[in-house]
Amino acid sequence: MTTQHRLFFASLLACSIATAHAQSAPPPEDDTRQDNEAPQSGTATLTAITVYGRHAEDSVQAIPQSVNVYDQESFGLTAATTVGDVLQLTPGASRSGSGRDMFSDSYLIRGFDAQQAVNGLGFQRSQHPSDLANVERLEVLKGPASVLYGEMEPGGTINVVTKQPLDYYQAEATAEYGHYDHHRTTLDVTGPLNDRVRARLNLAYQDSKASLDYWEYNRVLVAPTVTMDLTERTNLTVEAVYSGNEWTALPGGAPLEGALLPNPNGDYRASFNSAWRDATTERNSAYINTRLTHTLTEHIDARLSYAYTRNEGDWQEYAPLGLAADQRTLNRAIFVGDDTSQTDHEIIADLSGQLTTGAVSHKFVAGVNYRDSNLARPTLLYGADPVDIYVPVNNGMDLSPGNLLRDRDFDQDSKVLAGFAQNRMTFKERWHLLTGVRYTDSEQSQVNRDLLAGTTTPASLDETAWTYQLGLVRDLNDSASVYVSRVDSFVPQSGTTSGLKPVEAEESVQYETGVRVAMGRMQLDAAGFVITKDNTAISDPANPGSVLAQGKARSRGGELTLSGYVSQDLFLSLGYGYTDTEVLRSDNAAVEGNPFANVPLHTASLQTRYHLATLPGVSLGGTLVYAGERAGDPTHSFDLPSYTRFDLAAYYVINNNLQLDLLANNVTDEEIYSPGSFSGVLREEGRTYLARVKYFF
Repeated sequence: MTTQHRLFFASLLACSIATAHAQSAPPPEDDTRQDNEAPQSGTATLTAITVYGRHAEDSVQAIPQSVNVYDQESFGLTAATTVGDVLQLTPGASRSGSGRDMFSDSYLIRGFDAQQAVNGLGFQRSQHPSDLANVERLEVLKGPASVLYGEMEPGGTINVVTKQPLDYYQAEATAEYGHYDHHRTTLDVTGPLNDRVRARLNLAYQDSKASLDYWEYNRVLVAPTVTMDLTERTNLTVEAVYSGNEWTALPGGAPLEGALLPNPNGDYRASFNSAWRDATTERNSAYINTRLTHTLTEHIDARLSYAYTRNEGDWQEYAPLGLAADQRTLNRAIFVGDDTSQTDHEIIADLSGQLTTGAVSHKFVAGVNYRDSNLARPTLLYGADPVDIYVPVNNGMDLSPGNLLRDRDFDQDSKVLAGFAQNRMTFKERWHLLTGVRYTDSEQSQVNRDLLAGTTTPASLDETAWTYQLGLVRDLNDSASVYVSRVDSFVPQSGTTSGLKPVEAEESVQYETGVRVAMGRMQLDAAGFVITKDNTAISDPANPGSVLAQGKARSRGGELTLSGYVSQDLFLSLGYGYTDTEVLRSDNAAVEGNPFANVPLHTASLQTRYHLATLPGVSLGGTLVYAGERAGDPTHSFDLPSYTRFDLAAYYVINNNLQLDLLANNVTDEEIYSPGSFSGVLREEGRTYLARVKYFF
């Protein structure tokens, strides 16, 4: 039994004791409905969010940028277990990695990288998928948000809102069993410890295999949270998350020839894995956040937040290097990371609230943000025996010193100090003007060591930047509004110039306009955007191996979402995204003018759930996700084919305590391809089945 398993089962025992206590006190009468209960009739309520402005009671309608919100309703309609599983529903989003690897949460939104935040605070730099067991909802803010969050790519912010302690006892346990020996259990217990202290504990354990040869995945999550009312005006929350992740035979990609492209030897098996069972990867993280909130006045709050994140990784993975001339022998290397780590300390102090000056009301937030990060990434490369993709025979890894091809060490330290302010002014009742500014002072130093060659290359760069946001919202009436906005971003990047200096930071700007309309219990949102990104790194033609910050790229398009309850029994959510991308300037003529790799021109999604009035407790649901054809690499040498994935589900509430779910994923067994992490492509999972039991205490 591994350390992670012992930790999980010890926590499970403690939680079981708490659960026994929880059963003695029923939830209040207004407790939230169970998953399968049809909602009560009425009008749509505004979705409270924390991704924007960091105010406690923000709503989507107040934001001059596109926002998609996914809650427990969306989670339950698929067999989603990670953040990335839900993000496939987002218009204009595409997974930049694969569902089979540690990059399954990494997404491109509007063509650019998106980043995860936690509870509207700093970015979460976890290097593995984020489990949904501790997640209340996801808020996806499209486009840059650097004024509030600092250095970031312009794709968007994925705000993970975690489950918080409740002031009444509640517990829920789930157990899943599915195709390819998929096992998953979760436990969620919350309630008051006394009049001033509330606690919550979320646990998850998952063990899965797949149709892919040798592949296995194990995940453990332990997430305790305690909230204390120190005084009537002061609140302290301490939240922790431990995530342990282990993979066996993590695939790095498989050849295009014999999958998407012709191969004179025919097509190789869909289950072929370029890795073998002696390939292992561990990526674990610990996250602790302490938030102290004090109410200064009836309308103004002060907050101090400290977050500590520690990521550790060890791996030995097969890296595919391409086919030999016989079109069946796959050359490989072994990529090893030994004691890699990343440690982040982040402090945020801010004031937020509301005030009125004359006929204008203000909703503001202002504060300072400091982050200290250290990255240590020692990596080695070994030779590996090639493998026949049609009749694979693996001889195992040789990690002896004589087989070592490369030994490098990379250390990077960065310190960022920033001040930010945002104000939303409301005047003449229906006009809302947003302004925001952030000043960033960034210090970055890095050391590259080639231990075989005996060389050390240090570099450093200090940069300052101002980023701004400007938005205007006009309420046309009580149910409709239009908006326009301009936001920009600033993000330092890796690489060195010919003078051995870090590359200048990338800069991006987005222009967006949109409309929101509430139609009874349905909500319609439409937006159009243009993002231009400057200072992307390109190769220096005069100095091979060095880069220049002179590249430029553009993304433009539109998105449409419609979601809510068509009737008391029918939930419906529709989404469509059009994303037109182009590399405007590059050092490579084969890249310039191309669309971005792995960004489809068209994306669409549909989720629905119908509560059967004739069969109380029974509901049926389904999810459809479509992604159009997209470039497979920057040079557009091949295309990843379009796909349409269908998931179906049936739910039965047996009684007040017990629910049974049956889910079928990718029911048409659609072939879905993603880019390999090293080269080639990866096949995503085909048709699978899953049964899930929920017990409510």
